[in-house]
Amino acid sequence: MVRRMLTESEILDLENRLERVLVDLSAVEGDLDVEAEFQSAIAAESAQADEMYEEIRQMSRRFGPHIIKLLGFPAIPGGFAVRVDREKTVAELDVTPPVSDGPAISADDVRRRLDEMGVVFGIDETAITAAVERGRTEPAKGVVIAKGVPASPGHDGRIELIRTWGAVPAGMTRPAAEAAGGLIADLETVEKDQKIARLVAPTAGTPGKDIFGKEIAAGAGRPLVPDPGPNVSFDALAGFFYAKEPGRVILDEGCIDIEKMMRFASDIDISVGHVLFPGEILVRGWVRTGLSVQARQDIVIEGGVESATVTSQEGSVLVARGIQGSGFGMIQAAGDVRVKFIEHASVCAGGALQTESAVGSTLAAGESVTVTDGRGVVIGGTIYAGERVEVRDLGAGTGEPTLVHLGITPDQLKALSRLKQRMQAILKSLNDAELALAHFGLSSESLRPEALTDDGRQMLKLAKTILVLKTRQRKIEIEETKFMESMKNRSTGTVDVRGRVHPGVRIQIGHALYLVSEPISWVRFKYDPDRRRIKAIPLV
Repeated sequence: MVRRMLTESEILDLENRLERVLVDLSAVEGDLDVEAEFQSAIAAESAQADEMYEEIRQMSRRFGPHIIKLLGFPAIPGGFAVRVDREKTVAELDVTPPVSDGPAISADDVRRRLDEMGVVFGIDETAITAAVERGRTEPAKGVVIAKGVPASPGHDGRIELIRTWGAVPAGMTRPAAEAAGGLIADLETVEKDQKIARLVAPTAGTPGKDIFGKEIAAGAGRPLVPDPGPNVSFDALAGFFYAKEPGRVILDEGCIDIEKMMRFASDIDISVGHVLFPGEILVRGWVRTGLSVQARQDIVIEGGVESATVTSQEGSVLVARGIQGSGFGMIQAAGDVRVKFIEHASVCAGGALQTESAVGSTLAAGESVTVTDGRGVVIGGTIYAGERVEVRDLGAGTGEPTLVHLGITPDQLKALSRLKQRMQAILKSLNDAELALAHFGLSSESLRPEALTDDGRQMLKLAKTILVLKTRQRKIEIEETKFMESMKNRSTGTVDVRGRVHPGVRIQIGHALYLVSEPISWVRFKYDPDRRRIKAIPLV
């Protein structure tokens, strides 16, 4: 910024203002010898003098050098100081500008000072020149004018993960309808006997050089003594770590282990993504709509499940708060399933299935289905069980169609599970496609053969997709009908109702069918091989 010189009238005005200030000051402080105190302050070697110098410099920058002369302040040359850090690897320059007509410092002044100090390495001539030039008019502080090369200490020994695992553990399938753009939670899972990490040896350090030209020693890294956990083995000769169990890799400095249980502190939603884990899973919250949770072992969900899919390949599933499936929710387990309530969902258990109520749902179990605690009611939907069904109330007074099948085999249960999975995927895709078509519309204007628009092409493609999905839906329904026929070969098992059976309930054991036409209480349904029909026996 270029400053203009003060005019004579401006100087006179400034003198008058200063005079008024002095008069006002005397009125408060009494008779003052301002000049004497001023000269004493600027002559003192103290922080107070430094502060006054800085104030005067600020005035000089604002009002020009004439203000200094008006004050009778002598010209002050520029100054500088060079500081060296404790490690002797950095030299910094502070420059103070001259006051009034005082001379500024030069780059040679700084160079002579560095030479006197013995600084010979890493000098930055460009930085010196820039700092000196800036210091002609304003302070320059902390300008690095010499820099050494710090020593680089050697790296300590460490454990380095071998990331050869994928997002989808072995034996699991990527969800067909993926949430959040197909995101799968990155859990870094591994399989049994998989090579998961290697031991990296320490390295020697690289010496440095300070600004006085002396070498700075560098220490070597320290070796690491590994501490493998109970689920990890270590080949000391080859230096590799192996997983003894499937799960998630946990690495904390020298300790490496496999976590067999994956814990989620809150909901599994689109911010988490689909979860696929080869061990056990604990979810403190809910599994939200559209998500898929797959585990090889047990799954415990302390919240509930929305229209999502939960699958345990070899273990059991516990859902404390129930499943609100909205027609799309599904729970599958090779073992048992225990869920608080089931609404408009499909639940398949290889062992026993236990719930307090079920509405409009499909319940399937290789062993038994038990609905006796809590409300103990099953309204609508279908129950498949290999051996036994126990409920308190079956059906509803409104005649809601409710079907119970006994005699399902393990192979049939797997086939049913696959059919339900396919149907869920078809229904979800069909629902999304129909909503999209309803939102965007399919107008005759966009479908004119002579001028088909881009929007029209997309809508036409969407309409065709809906037709294909409906065709596939009908094919699966035909397969389900064939499946029902395949269940007629077994005629074992019982259905116990410890409350009331309502009209509209159908019981099928093998090829025999029992249609409930009037309410019945405390009854057992069982196949009578002699009469080749189902009989109702009172429970005692």
